[in-house]
Amino acid sequence: MQHPESAVRDTDSQSALVRSSARLKELRRPLTVLLGFNGALLALLLFRPFSGSWVTGIDNCAQFVGPLLALPWAVGGPRRWSALLRSSGNPVGRRAWAPVCLGLGALSFAIGQIIWAWYELILHQTTPFPSLADVFFLAEYPFFVAGVLLLPRRRLSGPAMSRITLDACMVMAAAVTFSWYFVLGPTMFQGAETLLAQVIGTAYPFLDLVLIVALFVIAAQARNGVSRGVLGLVAVGLGSNVLADTLFDYGTLHGTYGTGAALDVGWPLACMVLCLAGGRIRREQEGDLQVREPAGVLDEERPRWAMLLPYMFVPAVVGLLLYVTHSAAGQQFRLGVEIGSACLVLLVVGRQILALEENHVLSRALRRQNDELAEANARLEALSTTDPHTGLPNHRAMVSALDSELERSYRYHRACSLLFVDLDHFKDLNDAHGHLAGDGVLAEVAQVMRRCLRGVDTVGRWGGEEFIVLLPETDATAGLEAAERIRASIAAHECATAGGARVTCSVGLAAYPLDGDERDRLMEVADRAMYAAKKMGRNQVRAAGDPVIAALAGETTAGDARRETELIRTVAALGAIVEARDQTPGAHLRQVSHIALRVGIALGLGSEEACRIELAATLHDIGKIGIPDSILRKPGRLTAGEWGHMRTHSAAGAGIVLRFPGLDALAPIIRGHHERWDGTGYPDRLRQDAIPLAARILAVVDAFGAMTSDRPYRARIDREAALEEIRRCSGTQFDPHVVQAFERVLALDSAEDQGRRAG
Repeated sequence: MQHPESAVRDTDSQSALVRSSARLKELRRPLTVLLGFNGALLALLLFRPFSGSWVTGIDNCAQFVGPLLALPWAVGGPRRWSALLRSSGNPVGRRAWAPVCLGLGALSFAIGQIIWAWYELILHQTTPFPSLADVFFLAEYPFFVAGVLLLPRRRLSGPAMSRITLDACMVMAAAVTFSWYFVLGPTMFQGAETLLAQVIGTAYPFLDLVLIVALFVIAAQARNGVSRGVLGLVAVGLGSNVLADTLFDYGTLHGTYGTGAALDVGWPLACMVLCLAGGRIRREQEGDLQVREPAGVLDEERPRWAMLLPYMFVPAVVGLLLYVTHSAAGQQFRLGVEIGSACLVLLVVGRQILALEENHVLSRALRRQNDELAEANARLEALSTTDPHTGLPNHRAMVSALDSELERSYRYHRACSLLFVDLDHFKDLNDAHGHLAGDGVLAEVAQVMRRCLRGVDTVGRWGGEEFIVLLPETDATAGLEAAERIRASIAAHECATAGGARVTCSVGLAAYPLDGDERDRLMEVADRAMYAAKKMGRNQVRAAGDPVIAALAGETTAGDARRETELIRTVAALGAIVEARDQTPGAHLRQVSHIALRVGIALGLGSEEACRIELAATLHDIGKIGIPDSILRKPGRLTAGEWGHMRTHSAAGAGIVLRFPGLDALAPIIRGHHERWDGTGYPDRLRQDAIPLAARILAVVDAFGAMTSDRPYRARIDREAALEEIRRCSGTQFDPHVVQAFERVLALDSAEDQGRRAG
């Protein structure tokens, strides 16, 4: 199967071939006429098969017949003239007169040649000089120049126009110098002619010089609104006319020219070629062979030969000057040659000064372009490494930063930490406020995180509502502090772009080299820790070494995922009620639930049961919503009646969770967390193993948490004093096995803290 682009290229190539074939077909007839006519005339003049008078007569007639045959190619018919007259008021219409001017130039020559032939063939006398024929011969030059100047040219900048003008002046100076010595000077100093004859005789070589400048203009406009073929035809036509005029003038001055010479082919050939060029211009302007002028200001580099052309005349002029200086002939023209040579030298110097200035300007422009390119590359680099919504480093930049920091940490044996931050319920915020507001929230959260970090820390957007925070020279303990600072700041921030809404985040922490020594491994464990924070209720921080992560790993099937999510949302909502009603700090609830989970794992419970203990720890005081504020917030000791009312909260809490599908398994734990090992607890006065193990665990952890936090009726005590009180009540209030497991968990925490400080 052919590729679509290949098919397009093939179609374009076929179209180009068709157009080229059409052009060749259209050119075949006029080229045949042009070459056949002038070839036959040249053969006649070279081989002279007839007598001299016949050859001269045929030559005189052929010189006006050829241009008249070619005239329709340039000027077209009446319809063409009508269109030209209607469009002459606009620039495009004026340019359409270019082929007509070329044709009128050929017509002027033909009329002049008819008058010449009338004198020679009909009147049988030498054509007088000057005569009416000279008027028409001279009229062809303005028409030819006008045809050249009306051709569509490329638009040039100021420096380019100055350069071309100087080049044209150099060519003109060289041409005038040679013409002065060989043609123009001798013509002007011919003493036998009248003043009018001298003026008209001088006009021919002078107008030839103008045609030379026109030739240079054609060479300078290598790219314009007509085809290269047209430019080539115009150049050949004008060049042939100049060459024929020059040889004629030189031969006339030295008495060597006579009608019937081979150079006579130059004039009809020039007129016919220019008419053919006019026809091609007309066809291009009519549309089917149109060459479009490139848009914009064109200042393209010219071909090398066109740039070197003016300098090619310098050695020729120098050679002529040396010849005139050391030769006795032509001394009357020496001053003119010297002046022309001096002008040419001055123009060359000026051209070089202009070239130096252009090079200087070009150098500055290149430096400016290089600076702009460097700035553009810097902007592109920033765009490729910056998130457009938040202004933070993007995924690609964070991967690079993480690799660099891990390499540095490995080389210098330093620690670093990685935080994986995910906004909670961000989809719900987008649905409620719109995606534009969501983008604004991301930008605000990014600024909040930046304010929470040090200058050496890096925060970047990982994707969606996920962020990565890189903390150099930071161990796990300091990383947890930074993570909690970020979590709290985000939770406290009111998002202006979302109407003052608040968002929370779940944070996972991984530390190098404790949790991994490779980027992918650290990202994996940090993501797993963040997922555990989501599972355990969101708006919290989980470290990679947290036991809950191992407990949750691989235990949830795809079918249970949605049910677990709804369950955790329910627990989080009820936990928020507990916080608000009991004025219990959220940190206290997270501490109790986290330690309860770890103690359950230390006692050999499965992950499902250990997670159930953690959920129950979050809701263990849910029953306090029914306790009056006068009792719940009383600063002094409770009375017997008040204490009895307070003791109803565990049974009330169990009753509340029983009303929620999926939470019924938590009811025995919540109901029994105030039972005592010796059977003196409440509400059911259960003892020892009759108390659910999860409730016994929660009793120890809840008591420890209560003693180490401030309450309305007393201040908190330190950890060691609280642990000593737990040991004292072991065997009476608490299960001794649970107390031992609890001590092991706290001892492990103390050892890790000391190890981190030592590191």
